[in-house]
Amino acid sequence: MIRLLATVALAGATVHTGEGPPLEGATVLIEANRVVAVGQDIPLPDGTRVLNLEGAVVTPGLIDPSSRLGVGEVLREGSAVEGTAGSAHDPVRAALRIEDSFNPASFVTPVARSGGLTSAVVVPLGGLVSGQSIWVDLVEQDPVRRTSLALHVSLRGDGKGRGSRARAFLRLREVLEDARLFRSNRGPYISGKLRELSLSALDLDVLARALSQEMPVVFEVDRAADILTVLEIAREHKLRPILLGVAEGWLVADEIAAAHAPVLVDPLQNLPSSFDTLQSREDNALRMHRAGVRVAFTLRRAAHRAHRLRFVAGNAVASGYPYEAALAAITRLPAEIFGIVDEGTIKPGALANIVVWNGDPFEPLSWPTHVFVRGRPVDLRTRQDLLTERYLQPQ
Repeated sequence: MIRLLATVALAGATVHTGEGPPLEGATVLIEANRVVAVGQDIPLPDGTRVLNLEGAVVTPGLIDPSSRLGVGEVLREGSAVEGTAGSAHDPVRAALRIEDSFNPASFVTPVARSGGLTSAVVVPLGGLVSGQSIWVDLVEQDPVRRTSLALHVSLRGDGKGRGSRARAFLRLREVLEDARLFRSNRGPYISGKLRELSLSALDLDVLARALSQEMPVVFEVDRAADILTVLEIAREHKLRPILLGVAEGWLVADEIAAAHAPVLVDPLQNLPSSFDTLQSREDNALRMHRAGVRVAFTLRRAAHRAHRLRFVAGNAVASGYPYEAALAAITRLPAEIFGIVDEGTIKPGALANIVVWNGDPFEPLSWPTHVFVRGRPVDLRTRQDLLTERYLQPQ
């Protein structure tokens, strides 16, 4: 592994900047934690360490916009799963902060980095209003770049009885109205002169911030009819909606585009897994993309499969998704959707989250040879690699 230097030049590669067509035989110049130049015939400062990458491919670091990295170590062991609350708790837990339980030293993180992942949105789980997510870079020192990134709401059918969907929408409207009342009457609420509200002050404060558009609201929703209801609620309350899942989004793609609501979707979801996803189809993401929807790809909370995000994009390309759009769906677009202005691209001023590949990043037989996070080269060996090395040694 190369050591940290003040200035590094990645020279001679095919560079996908995340904006526009790739640059052939280009150089990316990194100083400290930022990209300072990209292109051909870039003058290099004295003392620059040059990596000759002829034949390699350079891309922005990959980003999963709905992940459980750092909060889900052993999924079947409850004590190793964080950032959630059980069914016995109040289904509205807007004040829950995933950052309080995020573990940057998780054994799962190096595996994700070995697949080119450099950043993720780490999300809470459970209930109707699950809590607040964070944006992290996959480093152990100060990984959290933004706290209270988004508020998360789940409106998937829970299968626990008749009317559960209608009750969920009723409860959501109720808590938003309470938050609106709280936002306009903080003084009377504190002095006890306001009518009793259904939530704690902590939950109401977070919901009020969403109503003020200080943070987006990620709605996990699959059924076409439910998507339309979510868009209606977002219009009523002037929310900034992001749609997660959206298995039947192709049916209402024009309405999603008209609402300017970006979507986070697994393009491999092509079969019904519940009554919410009866009309899933393989070209769901492609149809929404063609309708003008901003589409980002996600593995939808699969922390232990995060390293496979590039294969999801590659399969989308094999099914007709434009190549550069698929790459943008796992780099630039997740950053844009969540308002992270300096990640997901390779351009002057961007954070140097960069991956060097020995071939097409969408091909299973290619892999990262170098990964830079915040300009620092990271060790691509995983715990599994170390165990293999240990036990293959002759005794």
